[in-house]
Amino acid sequence: MSGESTHELVVGLDGKVRDAHILGTTFMVFALAADEALRKSLYFPATLEGQPVASRFWVRVPFGLPPGIESSPARNRVTAFVPGDEKPAARRQLASSVGRVTVVGEVASAPPAEVSVVAVAPGGAERVLVPKGRVTSRTIRTTVRTDDFFWKPGEYRISLRQGDRTIGEGGFTVAPDEESAVVNGCEPP
Repeated sequence: MSGESTHELVVGLDGKVRDAHILGTTFMVFALAADEALRKSLYFPATLEGQPVASRFWVRVPFGLPPGIESSPARNRVTAFVPGDEKPAARRQLASSVGRVTVVGEVASAPPAEVSVVAVAPGGAERVLVPKGRVTSRTIRTTVRTDDFFWKPGEYRISLRQGDRTIGEGGFTVAPDEESAVVNGCEPP
């Protein structure tokens, strides 16, 4: 048996894993073992403008594969990050500063034209970032204006939806100050 699992990690300034979520897997028993190992891992903290910062990113864990063989099953995944040309406060995802985000994702289980990307605020308010019909391929990468939607501190969700059904999800933290900032990684899926 071979396959992989994909995990979303939040790593703090100290390099310790603060949170982990399984985003998808071919075999849950292996994903649970990988999740436990990842939670015990220690990382070098990410940096932004030379300063350490907490970060959120995806980790792909292959299992049972012979060396040199690549296997990456398609997954529904979505996340967002602040573009690099924004002001430092926005790149740190600080309150009252995020006015646009780059949405990246993969659509595996639905026709792309039927998919939308929706941001969900901590209180449940929603903002459509990418409307149904605007996704034209299985890979999403687009920068969108969010105006003041991400201005209040809290844990937001970026939701990949087919109709009313969520088929993929990622996190987005808006922090009240630099000490509590969690910056989303900007690697494509």
